[in-house]
Amino acid sequence: MAGLKNVLLVEDDPMILEMYRVILVDRQYKVETATRSDEVFAKLETFHPDCILLDVMLPGMSGLEILKELRANPKHGCQKTKIVILSNLAQQSVTDSAIENGADGYVIKSDILPKDLPTIIDSLVE
Repeated sequence: MAGLKNVLLVEDDPMILEMYRVILVDRQYKVETATRSDEVFAKLETFHPDCILLDVMLPGMSGLEILKELRANPKHGCQKTKIVILSNLAQQSVTDSAIENGADGYVIKSDILPKDLPTIIDSLVE
């Protein structure tokens, strides 16, 4: 499979996390998961994702705060990693903030089916 093969899935809802993980693994992606910001940064020490699917509402740091840190701090190695914000919030201000801070996309979870995730990831390939 060409393209973005390694995915870090960041989601604090266990049901959504597992549903998305299963779909991606079935489609031959290598998937690591995290439910909190500290797990994200720990995973990035050994896992180098091509794409990060990042929920907005997380315990501790929000997804937008994590996005800012990933884009600003080269130690995480994510300046060029594709990052898609996942949210149930259909608020233009959140979308604008995500894009302004370096997100490559913004997906409202209730607007997609889990089977759509691979298509979304594939659409990020330049």
